[in-house]
Amino acid sequence: MEEHQNESIDTVFNCVISYIHNGADRNAVSLVCRKWYELDCMTRKHVTVHVVYLPTPSRLLKRFPFIESLTLKGLPLYFTENYSCIGITPWFKELAVSFKYLKALHVRCISVLDSDLKLLTRTRGNDLRVLKIIKCQGFSTDGLTHIGKYCNDLRTLCLDYNTLNEKDGKWVHELAVNNKCIEKLSFYDTAMSKVDVKDLTLLAKNCRSLVSLKLTRCGLSDLKDFFRTAAMLEVFAGGKFTGDEKDVGFKFPLNLHSVEFVHMTQSQRQFVLPHAHRLTELNLTYDDVDESCLFYLIKKCPNLEALYTIDIFGDRGLQLIGESCKKLRKLETFGLVTHRGMVALAQGCSFLECLHIQFTDISNETLKCIGVHLKSLRDFQLFLCKEDTLTKLPLDGGFRALLIGCSKLERLCIRLRSGGLTDVGLGYIGKYALNLRYLSLGYIGGSDAGLVKLSKGCPKLRKLEIQNCPFSMQALSTLMINIRSLRYIWALDDNFRNIFRLTRRNFEL
Repeated sequence: MEEHQNESIDTVFNCVISYIHNGADRNAVSLVCRKWYELDCMTRKHVTVHVVYLPTPSRLLKRFPFIESLTLKGLPLYFTENYSCIGITPWFKELAVSFKYLKALHVRCISVLDSDLKLLTRTRGNDLRVLKIIKCQGFSTDGLTHIGKYCNDLRTLCLDYNTLNEKDGKWVHELAVNNKCIEKLSFYDTAMSKVDVKDLTLLAKNCRSLVSLKLTRCGLSDLKDFFRTAAMLEVFAGGKFTGDEKDVGFKFPLNLHSVEFVHMTQSQRQFVLPHAHRLTELNLTYDDVDESCLFYLIKKCPNLEALYTIDIFGDRGLQLIGESCKKLRKLETFGLVTHRGMVALAQGCSFLECLHIQFTDISNETLKCIGVHLKSLRDFQLFLCKEDTLTKLPLDGGFRALLIGCSKLERLCIRLRSGGLTDVGLGYIGKYALNLRYLSLGYIGGSDAGLVKLSKGCPKLRKLEIQNCPFSMQALSTLMINIRSLRYIWALDDNFRNIFRLTRRNFEL
């Protein structure tokens, strides 16, 4: 009878495992029994690899022989000066020979060579549908030319935040000539200036499916032919108003719903207003837009889901967002606000999932308000500025209420001041932040006891950053032992000394 039940369970699981995509869920399932482990091995399509922990790709392929999507990650660039030594040439050699089902590759924070890209594209170029190379270095536009020549069925090419040697812009021309399927192209914040806008227009002409373009800053008036050709474009970033758009008959495509602008004035907002009611994402991070222009835009964007801006112009800006943008899910701003604006935002935008914000003054009641209203919050960054404000510290009780209410939190960054969060507050983080994967602390805690309390919880924590906190190496070691999920700790003390520790054994950087 028991054997029959086990067979029934296996049969049901065999049917549902293809619908389990989350890596953590897959890992848990593979621990149940040998049969489920083997079933996971044969059916898993996507794997993320931290190459510093798994230096041999053959081990990965042996376990997951049918991988279609692979992410290779190095170390965060600002944690170590030696990240450039982490190359992945052995991985590219193995990809070229053995990963026969690979369709998507994402490489991040690793040294990549032109020869790596040449080998990859000549052997797997016809199969790749998605290629993302982000925050990497070591290659040049010669390597990108190989991508343009041989990846002729590519749908997504993302090259954001890379440090590379730009020799010319021929790679975009090769991409435009050899590819008819590109849907998303991004080389955002790469300082590439030699790309010819005529090649972008040719790309839009040959790839009618192009819906997203993110580039380094480029004059919008120079892109008039591109926008006229890219009729299906929905997402655009990197445009800079130059003042002569009106003279050249400039217009955005009708389907545009996500944009980033640089230096937009009141006279130039006329180009955006026809699309304002459709905008779901607005990025003004590099914009010096004035207060009246920003407020006018916000009022005209009722469907906004993501907003990035340098300055929100105080509490009034948050109040306006709370009144006008009921669908907002993400807000990142460098502007300074107080608890009054935050309360208005929390009460008005209950769907917020990501909030990065700076305060000049905050209270426990404000944090409790966040816990009550923002139940979907997953990413929260709080910076408390200006020493001369009258904030009532500590904020232990407020953070306790926030952590209880925002139970879905996965990323938490807190920068306060001395006395802002005591050892008791650190204990609350350990007790209530059950889903936390990333934690960054600054000017927090009173002694090692707080860190020890934190280490008794946070069962899913992977990354911990500490700046200017009174913790000893002994307390850090205790935390590394207690939190088994932890991958690394990075600490910066008052004397600007870096402490970086990988938590896995048998590894030397």
